[in-house]
Amino acid sequence: MTHGNLESLRAILHRAIAKYLCVTPRGACLHGHVDPVPQFVARILGHGAARTLYRKRRPVCRSLDGVAAVADRGKTCGNCPEHGECTPQVRVDLIVEGRPYRLLLAFTSATNFLAHVERLACRRIPVDSTQHQIDVIPQKGWGELRFREAP
Repeated sequence: MTHGNLESLRAILHRAIAKYLCVTPRGACLHGHVDPVPQFVARILGHGAARTLYRKRRPVCRSLDGVAAVADRGKTCGNCPEHGECTPQVRVDLIVEGRPYRLLLAFTSATNFLAHVERLACRRIPVDSTQHQIDVIPQKGWGELRFREAP
C-alpha cells in the first residue's frame, strides 16, 4: 500500500463514524464474530491523545485529540472545570478484517501500545507500515491489550 493510499484511508476513517472496538476479558468484539476474539491482526492507521469524562461508567464528554470536545467544539479540555476528572487515553484508529475501528486505550493497554510504538521507532519502522498482532489478556473485569508485530 502506498503512502498516498494510506493517507486516503486515514481521511476516510476520520470522516466516517468509526465503530469503537469493545474489549472484554474474553477478547475483542469484532463484526461478524459470534464470540469475542482473544487475538487479532490489525493495520494501525493513526494514533494520538484522547480524553473521556465518565459518569456512572458512561462517557458524557469525549475529546479525540485531547484538546476539544467532540460534541461541543467550543469546549476545550484546557479550560474545562472537569478536566481533572477525565481519563487520559490513547486513540488508535485501525483496520481489522477490512473494517475501520477506533480504540480508546487507558492505563496499562495505553502503556503497552506506547511501548510497542517505541520498539518500532527504535527499528525505524513506521507504525502504519506493518501489520500488528493484538492480544487480549484477561484481567479482573477487563481485557488488557498487548501489541506486537504480526508474524
